[in-house]
Amino acid sequence: MGVDYRWAYPTFYTENTPFVLWANRYQDTVFRVVDSARLFARGYLGPNATVDGSVYVLNQTDPRSVGNSLAASDLCATYNDNSGGENATIWADIYLPPIVSRVNSLLNGLQFNSSDVVLFPYLCGFETQITGRRSPWCDTFTEREILQYEYAQDIRYWYGSGIGAQAQVDKYLMLPFLTDVVQVFVNGPNISYTSANSSTPFRPNPLIATFTNDGQINQLAAAIGVFDDQPALPATHIPSNRKFKASNFVPMRGTIGFERLNCGQRGLFMRIKLDDQVYPVSSCQQGPGRSCPLQQYQALIAKKSAAFGDFELACGIANTSIVPIGQDRTTFLTDLSLPWEYIVRP
Repeated sequence: MGVDYRWAYPTFYTENTPFVLWANRYQDTVFRVVDSARLFARGYLGPNATVDGSVYVLNQTDPRSVGNSLAASDLCATYNDNSGGENATIWADIYLPPIVSRVNSLLNGLQFNSSDVVLFPYLCGFETQITGRRSPWCDTFTEREILQYEYAQDIRYWYGSGIGAQAQVDKYLMLPFLTDVVQVFVNGPNISYTSANSSTPFRPNPLIATFTNDGQINQLAAAIGVFDDQPALPATHIPSNRKFKASNFVPMRGTIGFERLNCGQRGLFMRIKLDDQVYPVSSCQQGPGRSCPLQQYQALIAKKSAAFGDFELACGIANTSIVPIGQDRTTFLTDLSLPWEYIVRP
């Protein structure tokens, strides 16, 4: 992935110069998000990555990081990912029993239930990634059954941690991060920032790379505006022309990308990509390539943020947080001196 991005934007990096990227700490003993950032840096920077690269790891459970991390939901008391809840159960009860019956009809002396069979595609994906070879588990589902399983994942993300979640706060949790990303784009690529606790100026790299988990990617997808016109996903059948497919942006190596397009006299525009495919903002796509004028996109996100209100109040932590209301916003992209982050080398 690092190599791909280096090739895609060849003028964005000058050899042997510093490069900063960010990663969610996730857990003390689970390093996969941080390691993803480290490996990306190695591919993007090349042999000098360990010298030129700095991965700023954000501790998302530090109370001082309210609204200022890559996993803001970890400090939000009102956030509840129910993995799709009742809708997921309804769909599972429809699509899984025929698969269980088919699989069990092929066996003698061994019987699986729905809880077993639903794990087969997981085994397919993870074993394929781990071994570098296509797992034989991938052949346990037919193509039709795989598409039914894909839709189960759509329901899981849509209703579990996305736009359709019962707790509406879920679709706003990455707005502080998104607001700061948009502001950096509005400021432009040649602006230097001074950290709160340091006089050393910092200029973000033209490629701003951040790494977090699938849940946070889904929360961000809910906020960016590309799915605002998607009707709620039914629990009883697969709609024929749905735009929301979780497999398009939260697979292994799932990405959401933002491109700042400078079109000279025509102005500045925002273009959004999910796993490298352009997804137009549903209410703003009059720019080149169905992009959105940058100022209009900033106004769209500001409107969403106003509906969200203060992060602490929405998350029910106003009386316990050490961050004053109004300061619960993202600043880590322009401030490298925050006490809840530390540096790891690629």
